[in-house]
Amino acid sequence: MQPTMSWYQTLAWTFFTRQAAAILGLLAIILFVAYREAESGAKASAKASLSAGAYVLDRAFEQQARSMDGGLEVFTQYSGNVALVERSLEMGASTSLADALAENLPRLSAEIALVVRPDGQVLACTSRNPRPALPEAGILQMALAPDEAKAEGHGGPYYRGFLRVDWGDRPGIYHAVARPLRSPGGRPLGAMLVGVRVDDRAAADLRRVAIAGPQRGDPSAHLALLSQFRTLGSTLSEAEHLDRLLAREPAFLAVRAQVLDGQISDVLRFRMDGRNYLGMVSPLRGVNALDLEMAEVLLMPMDPLLAPFRNLQRAILAVGLVGLFIALGLSLHSARKVTAPLNALASATQALAEGGVPETLAIEPTADEVGVLTRTFKSMLAELRAKDDLLALLESAQRARAGAEPGAGEGGGIQTERDDATQHLVAVPAGGVGEALPASLREGMVFAERYRVEGLLGRGGMGVVLRVHDLHLDEEVALKVVRPDLAANPAYLDMLKREIRLARKITHRYVLRTHDFGESGGIPFVTMEFLKGITLRNLLDGRGRLPMQLALRIARQVAEGLEAAHAVGVVHRDIKPGNVLFDVRGDVRIMDFGLAAPTAAADAGEPGMLLGSPRYMSPEQIMGEAVDARSDLYALGVMLYELCSGLAPYDSPRINDLLRMHLEAPIPALSEAAPDLAALVRRLMQKRQDQRPQSAAEVVEILKLIAAGGGGTSRI
Repeated sequence: MQPTMSWYQTLAWTFFTRQAAAILGLLAIILFVAYREAESGAKASAKASLSAGAYVLDRAFEQQARSMDGGLEVFTQYSGNVALVERSLEMGASTSLADALAENLPRLSAEIALVVRPDGQVLACTSRNPRPALPEAGILQMALAPDEAKAEGHGGPYYRGFLRVDWGDRPGIYHAVARPLRSPGGRPLGAMLVGVRVDDRAAADLRRVAIAGPQRGDPSAHLALLSQFRTLGSTLSEAEHLDRLLAREPAFLAVRAQVLDGQISDVLRFRMDGRNYLGMVSPLRGVNALDLEMAEVLLMPMDPLLAPFRNLQRAILAVGLVGLFIALGLSLHSARKVTAPLNALASATQALAEGGVPETLAIEPTADEVGVLTRTFKSMLAELRAKDDLLALLESAQRARAGAEPGAGEGGGIQTERDDATQHLVAVPAGGVGEALPASLREGMVFAERYRVEGLLGRGGMGVVLRVHDLHLDEEVALKVVRPDLAANPAYLDMLKREIRLARKITHRYVLRTHDFGESGGIPFVTMEFLKGITLRNLLDGRGRLPMQLALRIARQVAEGLEAAHAVGVVHRDIKPGNVLFDVRGDVRIMDFGLAAPTAAADAGEPGMLLGSPRYMSPEQIMGEAVDARSDLYALGVMLYELCSGLAPYDSPRINDLLRMHLEAPIPALSEAAPDLAALVRRLMQKRQDQRPQSAAEVVEILKLIAAGGGGTSRI
């Protein structure tokens, strides 16, 4: 009976509230990200515009220089002007030359023009009272010594840079170009310089070409031209505000060294005249630009840049609110749909908790996690039913054995097998197995000063198995005594010791523990965990095939036990129903690892010796070739065939014929089993090792898929 709960305690309501919270959180994150992206996008857009503006300004200064040089070239190549310069040099009178320079200023696209002698002294100038010499004017020095300038990387024929004019009626910083002056015969006559003043008018002209995008028509987007981080010219109405920012704003102070190093600054964010601006400071290039600390600042207001992003934010908010209500409705529907199968699973689980086993679970598995849970639960139900059926069969078999063989019900499940006994195909002395036990091994005797013999569990190809009481540990164990003729073979004993060392490494719930190897009075023995129960052979005798879920459960547990053994390098080599024991819970325990061999072993045993059970023996064991984990998988396939059909795939009263069938006979069809299971058995029983599954782990996974009814044919 499913416990009652309030509606707000249901899983559907929990899903709904969590999904609603997730949707609200997601919407908040989207809006936050949109805001951050708007800021980032605006900054990126500003950076692109500012970088483009800086590039355009650089090109604009170069274009201005080419324009001035064009006029300068025409002036210096006109013979009349050259003759005037020569006369002025010869006569020492420069008035006529100064008048000619002033008259040609419009044609030179300049605001100042001057001519210097070859020795650097000023000959004539359009500005009054010039200094006698201008040694700091780098472009003049280059024009006077073009060969030296070329060696320094300035190729000419004209030289562009900046010049500080601190005389005359229009002092300031000028953007200027200079050219050498030569007579028609090539005699140096000095150099000529023309320039344009860097001021507010220049800033306004340059702003028109430098500002692009949405800021082009915005009067709040500005350009300022700087020297030593003070304004020379700007489009600002009050340049003092910018000068204060340049002198005090940490963002500008931090980039000054970077700009003086010839690098463009990052985008700077600051506030001026009540508005948020983004700006970028770029160095101006040219001769003496670094000495004069020439730079330009482009300023763009953020509001026009953010406008499209703000619109996007509003659209996201509107769409998000609509989507929120739709998503909340869908989440409520989804929560109810998802929890419906969970409610059914909860009811089935409650029934299990109350001791019942639901007959059916009317839920179709889907491809999602709920489907996985459904398939797993169905598999668990199938496992429980199979376990109940197996326990009933085991109880029935135990009663049958107890009635047929008095005292057998107390024995420990290690029995003498008739039709699948482990064979040691060597010359066995007559009566080797059936000979009487030594006196030290008779019931009631203490063997090896430690083990009190309490009864005979069975006889096999290797010898006898006794139930003994370990006096040191006060527990019952099984003691396997090696047959005398085998005990006399040192090579066999060495192999047995090696294999016991390997078997002791295996620790798994489906493997019967091997304890130790010892020798007493010339009698070698092996001690093992003792478990009361019956073997799979006892269960199969006279019963025929098992239900598929039972067969799958037994095969999977055997495969898991083999996986553990193979993981530590142990191969069993004698997997058969007689070596599969059931405990009181109905779980299997693989026993008799006395025939185990290391995975890397190159041979199957000593020459002339063949170890294994002919009915379950792999082709490579029969041929005396190397065995590995896949040899155990072959035996598992033979055993699984028998579980599903009730008959062994190969059978003959003659051992040689039986072995030949394993080597040559086709694999018989398993029509009684489901197609997937039949395909797995066919793979396990392939003659060649490389055509079988390559690991027990792979077999375990396939058996789980088949048991869960989830397909798995692609794995088979």
